[in-house]
Amino acid sequence: MKERVVRIDKNLALKYGEKVFKNSKDPLTELVFTILSQNTNDTNRDRAYKSLKREFPTWDDTANASHAELMSAIKTGGLAKTKATWILKMLNDIKKSQGRLNLDFLYNQTDEQVNDYLQNIDGVGPKTVACVLAFSLGRDVMPVDTHVRRVSERLGILPPDLSACEAHSYFLNYRGTVKLYQFHLNLIQHGRQICRARKPLCEACFLAQSCGYNISLRRKRRAAV
Repeated sequence: MKERVVRIDKNLALKYGEKVFKNSKDPLTELVFTILSQNTNDTNRDRAYKSLKREFPTWDDTANASHAELMSAIKTGGLAKTKATWILKMLNDIKKSQGRLNLDFLYNQTDEQVNDYLQNIDGVGPKTVACVLAFSLGRDVMPVDTHVRRVSERLGILPPDLSACEAHSYFLNYRGTVKLYQFHLNLIQHGRQICRARKPLCEACFLAQSCGYNISLRRKRRAAV
């Protein structure tokens, strides 16, 4: 299986390019950014984040905002009521536990310590933790979103019916085999462009020969003839 994952990773990189880690956000910013990304697309997430920072330039400003003010600032990202509740509670919990709105201490924590700390915050699940670990702290983990899960299950490199926690843990089996940062980004791009949820472009897929979903689909078509 690991040899297969290496082959898939290489083919994805040939198509979508090699990816090099870029540390662009501190842990707290990445945490808020990931919460804003839930159940929306990148465009709406980015608009919500820009609006948030325009209205409340610092995290202390955000923490001191009213729920209604924060909802208004992030409304373009969808689920504004729920996300505003999570963000305000999260910021206040962090300030109480750390004395300030800063999570830079996580740079010196192990993956397990980061996971234990962040998952005790309301609204933070395995994917959000993995995003902070991968995109802010540069750790070799795999955030499993809908694209990653769909493509990986179709390719047979992620067992179906795993819980979110189990799926994130399962990908650690491939740590050291491939760079999970690159694998994550290229799986997402493949899921958006070719391996779509509905009407996947199997005929145009360069991974079709090793895809269980495509093989099953072809068998069904032959049986229907």
